[in-house]
Amino acid sequence: MLSLGAKRLIGLGAIIAGILIVVLGVTKPNPAASTHVYWAEFDSAQGLGAIGRDIRVGGVNVGSIGAVERVGDDARIELILNEDIPVKTDARADMRPHTLFEGSSFIDLAPGSPSAELLEEEGTIAIERTSNYITLDEALRILRPEVRESLGDLAETGSETLQGEAIDGIQETLKNSPELTRALKGPARSLQGPGGDELGGAISGMSQTVDAVADRERDLIPLAQRLNRTTAALTVDSSVPLDATLAALPGALQELNDGAPELTGLVDRLDTFAGQVNPALPDFTEAVRQGTPLFARTIPVLRRATPLISDLRKVSGRLADASPTLTKLVRKLDPVTRDFGESVLPVLLQDSRNGPPTFEQLLTTFTAADGVFRPYQTPSQNPNGSGHLWNIGTYADPSGPFAGGFPAPSPLACARVSAVSSDAADAIRASGGCQ
Repeated sequence: MLSLGAKRLIGLGAIIAGILIVVLGVTKPNPAASTHVYWAEFDSAQGLGAIGRDIRVGGVNVGSIGAVERVGDDARIELILNEDIPVKTDARADMRPHTLFEGSSFIDLAPGSPSAELLEEEGTIAIERTSNYITLDEALRILRPEVRESLGDLAETGSETLQGEAIDGIQETLKNSPELTRALKGPARSLQGPGGDELGGAISGMSQTVDAVADRERDLIPLAQRLNRTTAALTVDSSVPLDATLAALPGALQELNDGAPELTGLVDRLDTFAGQVNPALPDFTEAVRQGTPLFARTIPVLRRATPLISDLRKVSGRLADASPTLTKLVRKLDPVTRDFGESVLPVLLQDSRNGPPTFEQLLTTFTAADGVFRPYQTPSQNPNGSGHLWNIGTYADPSGPFAGGFPAPSPLACARVSAVSSDAADAIRASGGCQ
């Protein structure tokens, strides 16, 4: 016979075992079954509730949602599958609401195509292959008063547009659409390319472009506002200025077309020049970098020189006005300068008796004369009168190039002098200086 204490222990153990069986039956129908864990990234986990956290494949519950983590601005959700379902690398996961108006959501899992590779345990379904659905009440929240007003304006504009000839045009388009579709059949096949993936690649590239544009939304809004102001400015004065510009545009385009060959030639020459200059660009860049301090010091000098440049402009203008007279003067001085170069300059450039050229000896003479000329003499010091005394002595080198006498004047000498002064030429001719 069992004692009363033993019976109580057996009864308590039976109660505890029953409770465990009930709990396991509710929370995990098959305690011995294994689970498979994957992860999926979503834009938001807002639709998940405390209950109804199911994972469905083809509408059948195959698991439950586990942990939810934040990764940057996105959510990372744990997918716990109770069945051995082959999840592939191209699997999709969509978060859908249980009903149209219910806030809690479940995850609709598409395991992927049979030809794809298996996704490893603890692998992640990327956010590019997930989506978040919204409930009907959230979708209707977009119809705010201002949105409804804009839709009304749009509908009114559409009704005004689709009148008269517009309706006939739409009917004609619909009438010709079968033929147009048949005509587009060939180009559509060509767009697919020989591999059949060119069109898909183009659409993928366009999608990336749209995503990039969406990322620059903050920059595009001010641009659109400025474009709106520009468009409004085009309609000023009933678009008369715009019509005049469009009327003049064909002529301008024709002139541009006529000048296209010259422009093309210029571009070709610039291209050749750029090819020749390109190797020197590194050295030019280094020279500009080293010359930057010099440029910085030059700018203040140029600013201070601005008044001088203004005066020089006035002087150059006056010289331009006097250029005819100056031209005549230069022409008349031309024979004189030739005679000066043939007679005076050789004497000045020849070596003197003491070695240095004659012009240096003359400069030394004038310097000495200046020193002699400086003292001032009073009448008592010089009976010839008061003033400065200047004594100059000169000599000619008999051994120089003109030791045998100066060459006879050229027969044209008087003619050249006559170009400057006819009176001087007559005086020279009267003294026998011309042959």
